[in-house]
Amino acid sequence: MAGKKKRDPDYTLNIFRRYDESRKQDVFVFLVQTTKIFINFRYEILLEDEIVDHDIKLRIIGLHIPAILIPQTGPAQGRRDYTNLEGTYRVIVAKQDKSVNEFVVYISQTNIDIVQKPKNTFILVSNEPMNFS
Repeated sequence: MAGKKKRDPDYTLNIFRRYDESRKQDVFVFLVQTTKIFINFRYEILLEDEIVDHDIKLRIIGLHIPAILIPQTGPAQGRRDYTNLEGTYRVIVAKQDKSVNEFVVYISQTNIDIVQKPKNTFILVSNEPMNFS
């Protein structure tokens, strides 16, 4: 009996700390990107988010064409910034087809540790800082 072929992830999620010049404080950035590189535009990933207790819920709604159509190459990106996070959080990411991935992360003022990852993922999670547009 043949097993299912493992699919490559559709998205990446990078969670990292960055100083926000406009707020004059550190923020925790949750940056979702497609693994697909678009050659015409840098699309925006539409996200809904909610924090309830120690659950951070991100729902990927879809892609949005940028308002200013400047030709750019790269992945689609969606971003949420949070302040005042500390402790262990369950990060729940859902996409349009109702697939869900859950991760456990530990966030302190100096560190972000990925404590637990699911086995079959449509999104890869990392604590590596990323550049974004």
